[in-house]
Amino acid sequence: MDPLGHLIDTSRRELQGGASDPRRLFASGAISRLRRGFYVPTDLWVSLEVHDRFLLVLAAHAQANPDTVFCGETALFLHGIPTVKAPVAVEVATPTTSRLGVRPSTFEARGDGCLAAKARELGGHPIRRHHHDDIEPVTVGEFATVPVALALVEVLAAGKFARGLTVADGVLRLQPDVPLLDRSDVVAAISNLPHRSHRLRSELIASLARSGAESPGESVGRALMHLFGFPEPKLQVAHYDALGFVGRTDYYWGQSEAECAVHSRERLDPVGEFDGWGKYFRRTMTRGEDPREIIRREKRRENRLLGLGHPVLRLDWLDLERPAQFRAKLRAVGLRPTGSAAMADKRS
Repeated sequence: MDPLGHLIDTSRRELQGGASDPRRLFASGAISRLRRGFYVPTDLWVSLEVHDRFLLVLAAHAQANPDTVFCGETALFLHGIPTVKAPVAVEVATPTTSRLGVRPSTFEARGDGCLAAKARELGGHPIRRHHHDDIEPVTVGEFATVPVALALVEVLAAGKFARGLTVADGVLRLQPDVPLLDRSDVVAAISNLPHRSHRLRSELIASLARSGAESPGESVGRALMHLFGFPEPKLQVAHYDALGFVGRTDYYWGQSEAECAVHSRERLDPVGEFDGWGKYFRRTMTRGEDPREIIRREKRRENRLLGLGHPVLRLDWLDLERPAQFRAKLRAVGLRPTGSAAMADKRS
C-alpha cells in the first residue's frame, strides 16, 4: 500500500458533497489534519508504521511549500539511509536567519472515538528550520534535499551519538570500500562547520562507522557499547562447525574471521545478535514464511554457536532503551568495559 496515495489535499477538491465535506469528516474524527489543507484518514494514520506516517507529513509539507529543501536526518531518511525509528522533526533548510528553530507540530485529530484518541497519542512531527547558505539542492523522487554528505555531517555534529552512528553506518554502506573520512564531500562538510567541538565530534563518529552494521538496531547497540566503554565487536563474522556453515553473527568478540575455523580454543568468545521483531512477523521480511519456523531455525543456529563454545548475547530494542539492562546483558556473557567512553558527553 502506498500511504501517499491517501493524502487528501482539499485545495484539489478531492472531497465533494455534503457527506464528504472535509470539515464534517474532520470534526467527526474520520480524517485527521496534518497541516492546513492536508488530511489523512484517521484509521490509516493509526495503522501505519512510524516511517510511513513521517513520509506523509513530509509530503504534506512539501506540497504546501513547493520550494522546501529538507536537510539533516530528514534528508537522509528521504535518500533511504536507515535512521533510528523515524526522525524526530521535519528538518528544513532555509537561507535566511529568521524564523529558525522549532515550530510545534500542526497535526490535529478531533472526535471522541478510540481511533481519534489513538491518533492524538501518536501525534505529528514538529518543524525545525536550519540556516544554510548557498543551498544547492538535490532531488530524490518528488522531494528536494541538501546533498547527502552535508545532511550526514549535520547529524554527526549536533545529533545524539546513537542516531549519528546509525546514519554514518548507512551512508558508509553506499560505498563501503571508501571510509567516510576519505570522501572529499564529507571532509569538506566537516571543515565548514563553524565550531571546533562539532568538527571533532563529527570526525570521531565518522571514524567509528562500519559498513557491516545491517540495521539501525545493530548500530545503536554498538553506539551504546562505545558509550559504556565495552570493546567494539567485529561485525558479520562467519562461523563454521563440523556440519559446515553456521551463519554470520551481528557481533563477535574474539578471533579474526580466518581463525574462526579453528574450534579448539582456551577462552570463550561471545557472539551477539540483534533481534528486530520484524524479521519474525513483518511480511515484507518473512516473505510469508511461518514465524514459528523462523524461530526454530534461529534456535538451531544458536545451539550450534553454543556448541562451538560461544556465549550468545541476544539484544532487542527494549534492551537498547534500558541502559542498565543492556550493560548487565553484556557482562553476563563475559564482556567487561576496557576503556573510556567514546563520547565524553555520554549522549546516546
